[in-house]
Amino acid sequence: MFRNAVIVSLVLLTPGLAAAIPLPEEAFIRPVMSLEGTTWAGDGAVAPTVYFFEKEGVLSYSYNGNHYRNGTWKQDGSALYFECNNKFYEFKGQVAGEEITGNSWNVNGGKWTLRIKLQTGGMK
Repeated sequence: MFRNAVIVSLVLLTPGLAAAIPLPEEAFIRPVMSLEGTTWAGDGAVAPTVYFFEKEGVLSYSYNGNHYRNGTWKQDGSALYFECNNKFYEFKGQVAGEEITGNSWNVNGGKWTLRIKLQTGGMK
């Protein structure tokens, strides 16, 4: 027991040696940002779409020159769920840095993979 404590102390106090100790992958994971107030663009149910994640879980989106404000969203860490038009269209996926990817579906039975990227600026 004493010998292990001495070895650990030497490793931690020896310059350069501690840098050679590999860190677990969790040490490099960055916290996921809140989507509130952010704008994302990419795939959509009908056409390329811009999504704006408003306060209090309101989702606005626009495509083909039309703007809608009938969606909701919920984020739990990197997990994201949103729906549009009373669940006519739904999405469940993950936030990873400046990209959101996951699975979408609609009431007509359509299923597809959604991929959107973080934008700068506000709603377009």
